[in-house]
Parts: sequence; C-alpha cells; structure tokens
Amino acid sequence: MRYSLTTKITIIFAIGFIVICTLFFMFFKLQNERLLGKISENHYNSISWLLSLYQKSNMPEDWERYFKNFDLAYVKNANLQKSIFDNGTIVNRVDTLIGVVDTISYKSNLYLRIKNQSVTILLESTLHSGNDSLLASFIIVMALFISLYVSIFRSLIPLKKLRSDIRKFAAGNMDSVCVVNFTKGSDEISEVAYEFNNAACKIKDLIMSRQLFLRTIMHELKTPIGKGRIVSEMLEDETQKDRLIAIFERLNILINEFAKIEQLLSKSYSLDYAKYRFSLILDQAKDMMLLDDFDSNVKVELSYDPLLMVDFQLFSLAIKNLIDNALKYSDDKKAYIKCDNEAIYIRNHGKPLDHSINHYKQAFIRDNNTKTSGMGLGLYIIEHICTMHKFALEYNYVDGFHEFCIKFGSKNSEKS
Repeated sequence: MRYSLTTKITIIFAIGFIVICTLFFMFFKLQNERLLGKISENHYNSISWLLSLYQKSNMPEDWERYFKNFDLAYVKNANLQKSIFDNGTIVNRVDTLIGVVDTISYKSNLYLRIKNQSVTILLESTLHSGNDSLLASFIIVMALFISLYVSIFRSLIPLKKLRSDIRKFAAGNMDSVCVVNFTKGSDEISEVAYEFNNAACKIKDLIMSRQLFLRTIMHELKTPIGKGRIVSEMLEDETQKDRLIAIFERLNILINEFAKIEQLLSKSYSLDYAKYRFSLILDQAKDMMLLDDFDSNVKVELSYDPLLMVDFQLFSLAIKNLIDNALKYSDDKKAYIKCDNEAIYIRNHGKPLDHSINHYKQAFIRDNNTKTSGMGLGLYIIEHICTMHKFALEYNYVDGFHEFCIKFGSKNSEKS
C-alpha cells in the first residue's frame, strides 16, 4: 500500500506522540510510587520513634513539631477528615502500645491515623511529588513536538507546489511554471523549488529561441518558394511549367511538414480529433508524397474502410512516412498496404534489419548501408504520432517482408 509523504510524516509523529505520552505517564507513575514509598517510610519511622519514646516514658511535649520532623502534619480540615474516614481504604493496620495505627489510602495519597481511647490523630505528608515540574516538562516537550510537526508541514508546501509545477512543465505550460522574481527559501525543499524554477526559465528561453530560429528559417524559405511558384506560371513550356510547379508545391508541403514535426517534438502540438475514413487519409498521404507512379508502386488492398478518430493532418503524415520508408528500403521499389477493422498493415520486400527495430525508432537513426538520404526521424515521428493517438505500432519480419502494423482496435473504428 502506497502512502503520501504527508501521511508517512503524520504516522511517524503520531507514533512519537504516543511514545512521549507513554514515557511521561511512566515517569508520573514512578514519581508517585517513589513518593508513596517515602511517605510509608516516614509513617513507619514516626511510629517507631514514638513507641521508643513511650517505652522510655519520654513522650514529646510538642506533638506537631515531632511529626514535622518526619514531614507529617495534622489534617485540620474537618470535611477532608470525614471524607478520608468514610471513603478511604485501610492499607495497613497495626495494634501498638499507643493505640491502633492505620495507613489509609485516599485519592492517590497516604494518611496516617493514630487512634486510642483518648484521642484520634490524622496526619498527612508535607512532601511534594515533583509532578508539577514533570508536567511543565511534558507541556514544553509537546509544544516543541507540535511546533516541529507544523514546521515540517509548512516546509512541505513548496514541495506540493513543485509537484504541480512539474506536471505543468511536463504538459508544456511554461508560462505558469517560470516565475521571474522567485523568492528563495531557507530550507532544502525551497532551494530545490528555486533551482527548478531557474531551470524551467532557462529551458523556456532555449525552446523559445529554437522555435523562433526554426520558424524564421521556414518563413524565409517560403518567400523564394512563392516567387519561384509565380515565375513558373510564366513559362510557356507546359512540361517544364508543370515540373517546376510540382517541385515548388513539394517544397511547400515539406516546410509545412517540418513545422508539424517541430511542434510535435517540442510537445506543443494539440491534436484536432475528428472522424475520417482511412481511404481519405490514404489519399491525403498520396497527395503529400507527390509521386507520379504511386498507383503502380503502391498496392492497396482495403478489406474494410474504417472510420478513425484521428488528427487528419498528423495521422496522414504518419501514413505518408510509413509508405515513403517502405518504398525507400524495398528491394523491388514496391509497397503493399492492407487494412481491416483492427489495424493498418504496410509491407515491403527487403533484407532483415541489422539491428532491432527499437534502434531505428530513435531520433536521427537510419541505415548507413543504404543509399537513401534523410535525417533518420521517420520511425521516431511515426511512433510519437501513434502514441499521441493511443495506437500501437508493431513490426514483424516474415518471409522476406518487413511489416509495420498500426493497431487501432475494433472499438476505435467503424466498418464501411
């Protein structure tokens, strides 16, 4: 069973509170037992000396002063005397030459009664238990203990805020995490929160500078592409004109793809979900590839045309990259696409991979033995897109064919 840090601290302090209370209770009990033992000893000594003086016929003249030597004094309160006689418990009784001597217990205290035919004397002890100082010590210790508990909980407040800031930071909400004038505390948790705030501000600045740099480059590239597109429209040769227009359209699509990739890798892309048929997504991927011989090189077999809940542009980019990879690394320059109500399959013929598929899913990794060019981001981006859509990307090599499978499940699709 998992407990939070505050719960663990509370449990520890609760155990400590119980232990402290138990120890002080034992101290109180030992103190009372020691006091009662001392009172019993004084009772015994006072009676022993009194019997000795009686045998010598040298009884004390001042009885009150005599008992004072043994820390005993007369109980002068008549109501208290009556309560002791009526409700007290006789602990010990001895018949002596001077009369019956009783030790009476009443309200955790011991009283001495001497009773004969002529007089009845009730004595109480003048000793102090010392429980007042022990009680004061208990109050001081508990006050320090509770203040320490409150202080620790106050120290945990920055930790709770730090946890919230880390969640916001992971979600890409930099503005609410980075505080310019962050107050540095005196404890370790506050120092960690302060350093995290500094790190978050630096990372925010780096991300903003990177985004500004990339977007500036893409913006500047669109200017010559637009001018080239206009110039190509002025050509009289239709063949050259169509080729140049296709090239500039391809460049424009690539820049838009780079923009999506930049947003995807910086965790700042927000999915725009809607329902689309896979055939429509495939047509969009086909348009993005700008291949004249697409139908001759890509064989499509749709057993079903599922209705998928996806981000149209982003998922089309993933399908386009899978088809593009299949054509690049195929021995016969052919790719095969199948689709049913649970998954999309993209296959190509080729030799087995030199490394595991996880190696090629890393960023900027590609097969150096091939003559194809690229940054090695294809599978890395595809897996990220599938993860964002909560689809599973699987790979198999069967009978000389590489097969990538995007499993979306029958619950996430509708059969055409």
